[in-house]
Amino acid sequence: MSQALKSAVAIVLIAASGMFAQSPVARPAFEAFEVATIKPSAQDSRGRYIRMQSAHRFFAKDYSLKALVGAAYNLTPQAISGGPAWIESDRYDILAGTPGDVRPTLDEQMSMLRNLLADRFKLTFHREQKELSPYALVVAKGGPKLKESSAPPDALPELVSVVYPENGGGVG
Repeated sequence: MSQALKSAVAIVLIAASGMFAQSPVARPAFEAFEVATIKPSAQDSRGRYIRMQSAHRFFAKDYSLKALVGAAYNLTPQAISGGPAWIESDRYDILAGTPGDVRPTLDEQMSMLRNLLADRFKLTFHREQKELSPYALVVAKGGPKLKESSAPPDALPELVSVVYPENGGGVG
């Protein structure tokens, strides 16, 4: 085969391969869950987590409304105030379906969660400056009393029981 013919065949193959290539999956706008259920958590529920169970299933297990707000807005519990007492005591499970064929990022998941909380719990809020009590870890006057561990780095720590005199000498 001549060099010109080989070049022509290569060009045709390259051009044809573009016809069969898959186009990238379009990223949907993750504004809201397609469908969502919010139910009270079971009394014997163990463990609390938020995760994607698959590319299309968002699951939050055993969360109080206050903890859900904290997760959705990336806030610590101390930064959230107000609301009725049940926002800390009642716990919920959320199962929701996400739109499109791609898994939403964590930011997209939390954005959809914010919209769900506003819709289902009629959540409204405002931001304000809040003074929190800071803690500082400082070295005592006599210097640190820490000792270097003699245990190997991969050793498991020993379990220690602490006796609390105020509760009748019980172990905590």
